[in-house]
Amino acid sequence: MQLQVDVNNIKSTIFLELLSLFKKDNMINDYKIIDNKTNSDNELLNDLNMIGESIDNAKKGLGHQTSKTVNIKNA
Repeated sequence: MQLQVDVNNIKSTIFLELLSLFKKDNMINDYKIIDNKTNSDNELLNDLNMIGESIDNAKKGLGHQTSKTVNIKNA
């Protein structure tokens, strides 16, 4: 699954450190920085189509469950 986030330039360093921490703790597989000019509408639509399957898999106990919770608030 893919998540695209538009991050404020001022807060981007903190966000990148958070992503590195998630990767180190195996909470995410990988991440990449893409150029704003990249047209990724098709990728986003494909990912949205897979949400139902991902939720069904989670209900069946597939995947790795942790006790960690992430709350993201807009400051």
